[in-house]
Amino acid sequence: MTPADTSRRTFLAGGAALFGAVLAGCAGSSDDDGGEASGATTTSTTEAAGTATTAAAGATLTAADFASLGTCKLTPEQTEGPFYIDVGLDRRDITEGLEGHPLRLGVRVVDADCNAVPGAVVDVWHADTTGDYSAFTDGSGGDDAGEGTTFLRGSQVADADGIVEFGTVYPGWYPGRAVHIHTKVRLDDAAVLTTQLYFPDDLTDEVQAEDPYAAHGTRDTRNEDDSIAGDPAANGNLLTTSAAGTGTLGLVVLGVDPES
Repeated sequence: MTPADTSRRTFLAGGAALFGAVLAGCAGSSDDDGGEASGATTTSTTEAAGTATTAAAGATLTAADFASLGTCKLTPEQTEGPFYIDVGLDRRDITEGLEGHPLRLGVRVVDADCNAVPGAVVDVWHADTTGDYSAFTDGSGGDDAGEGTTFLRGSQVADADGIVEFGTVYPGWYPGRAVHIHTKVRLDDAAVLTTQLYFPDDLTDEVQAEDPYAAHGTRDTRNEDDSIAGDPAANGNLLTTSAAGTGTLGLVVLGVDPES
């Protein structure tokens, strides 16, 4: 489907259908213990960032899926930005039917000693394929959706292993920023971490060459040029990605201080 055939607001066959595509696109068949899917492919950028274990379609992510992501450490704070709002939507699928490259996002919340932080509330919010945020008239994107819209926003409560996951789409870009996802971790309604998540630049190049992203033009900022990103790989907020079919699985471990 080309941009001439549809607009950014084009709905697929409902949010559930896209989340199903996320799951199906991010995995083939696998063993029941959550091992790497048979036939799954991994991009070259994934190899540089670390290889994620691809969960089977519909399978719940477990601690084993995050085991190869590196040593636990506190994730650095990064700016909340101007477009945060608590929409009060506890939901896994945050697409609201928007088109885009399917992304299955898995987050594990731990402390500095690698102990899981169950019950943590993880909020995520990010721009759509044209760089527009919901809920605000932000001057970005094709339609510049405003107050009352809630697409690509939501929260989940971490399970006993500190894990949440979201079905979404790969974010688009807007001037001056690398492609990113905002996230906030809350305990007892108090924020213990506000940061941003980033993608391997080579993978973003591939996705941004697809429709509908390509119609938005060539992005102007990569991770290394972003004034906020710093060094995502060193900071621990670079997503480890793996790909199969048309979707991407992105995993990250966020280290928080529950006493902060």
